[in-house]
Amino acid sequence: MGARHRWLCLVGLLAATFAGVPAAAQRDEPLPRFQDPVCPGIVGLRQDAAEMMVGRIRENAEELGIRLADAEGCEPNLLVVFLEDGQDYLRRLSAERSYMFEDLNPQERRNLLAHEGPVHVLTQVRTRSRDGMIVPRRENLVDPPQTEMWMAHSRIYTPTRKDIVSSLVLIDRDEVGGMGVSQLADFATMRVFTADRPELRPASSSSILNLFDAPEAERPAGLTASDRAVLSTLYQGPANLRASSRLAELEQSRTAPDAE
Repeated sequence: MGARHRWLCLVGLLAATFAGVPAAAQRDEPLPRFQDPVCPGIVGLRQDAAEMMVGRIRENAEELGIRLADAEGCEPNLLVVFLEDGQDYLRRLSAERSYMFEDLNPQERRNLLAHEGPVHVLTQVRTRSRDGMIVPRRENLVDPPQTEMWMAHSRIYTPTRKDIVSSLVLIDRDEVGGMGVSQLADFATMRVFTADRPELRPASSSSILNLFDAPEAERPAGLTASDRAVLSTLYQGPANLRASSRLAELEQSRTAPDAE
């Protein structure tokens, strides 16, 4: 199979995964999280390693109470791709499938495409009502998006939520030497299930997110206590909790006496 054919096949898979996702992100709206059943997919690893990685991600999701799609025949909405040059691939994707970047503002898009590290993450988020109804994207200043529901006024909750509907993780294959499948799966879990939001990065330096930065002897074996605290705080309670309230809960968990 030629390189161009492989590129077109992968683009086709991504196009199906990311099609029709509207933009989102307002100040102090809920933090994004998965609500739809998760279906992990792996590209660029041997079949046995890919199956192990998928199994580990599914285990992590199950522990967090995230719904899982049927393992047989589901369409991936969480795709981890090991390839030669993730930055180059992402730039080509931006040029040929620009709609996949609509969730990013211009500066975020520039930063993502300019990032020269070994890992790139592209997350798509959809705005839905508290009960899961799709809220259309604003097309003009005259007809703002609307949705109908019963909801009392609240400073803690919002009438909408932010759902992660798909996530693409690109990892440069030459940079994973000495890393285990479980480490990579936990790393992807943390990047994807937090929508790669910087404010959700664990305060502790002992995080799986340091996998590619730490010396080999100091690499975390998997999700740490700090990582699990972030994930459990994010995925507990209602999805329409304001970001400020969620982050306050996270700060409390970080300062608790038994915190790592």
